[in-house]
Amino acid sequence: SDMSVTLHNVTDTLTPDHEQYDDALNAAAAAFLEAEALFDDGSFTAKEGWKKKGDDASIAIYVKSTPQGKLVAVSAILECPVDDVMHETWTGLDSLPTWNTSINFAETVAVLSDNADIVRYGNNDVLIVTGREFLTARIYRKTVEGYIMASRSVDLPEKPENKNKVRAFMHLGASRFRADPSNARRTLCDVVMLGDLRGSLPKTLVDSVMPTIMSMATEQNVKHFKELGQST
Repeated sequence: SDMSVTLHNVTDTLTPDHEQYDDALNAAAAAFLEAEALFDDGSFTAKEGWKKKGDDASIAIYVKSTPQGKLVAVSAILECPVDDVMHETWTGLDSLPTWNTSINFAETVAVLSDNADIVRYGNNDVLIVTGREFLTARIYRKTVEGYIMASRSVDLPEKPENKNKVRAFMHLGASRFRADPSNARRTLCDVVMLGDLRGSLPKTLVDSVMPTIMSMATEQNVKHFKELGQST
């Protein structure tokens, strides 16, 4: 590998002291391409082949079975301009536990470039699922309509599993933020997630609660970005 990835005509290049993160950067780039293909697919927009969960008016949740597992998609409107949403999502990771009650720690492990990093975070017990931790590489790009951010789990020898938490595997975690064409102070947000929470719970049980867990997380986001939008 040449220690760099190029997406949307922007190249992220690792510095020599970061070459151990080459696999992580490539994992993030692969996740980005997968996310973008999914978001751009007409069947995603129309939600063909997806099953709607719940009937919350402001948050739409859909699930779809794939060969890799159950894919969950959540759509919501954030009352905050798209650039501010992206900036906060990208730079605000370490402060997540201060406002997001489902997150009990979050840290940036390595900054790979202006558009790519490696982060570690853990969530509190929620419903039947005990706290999990995630170690993921993230990458984002500006697009014509807004932004796409994607992440995928990575392994790093210097960040072994936390003994008190099961480390989940995130095959794909991605967000698309688009400026609302009817209101520039609003952002259309789509989040997709496909992962394996691991641990001892039966998969069917985990699959049944994932939409609820993502819905709870989205509600917190909606509230947070509304407050942020009012302050900018």
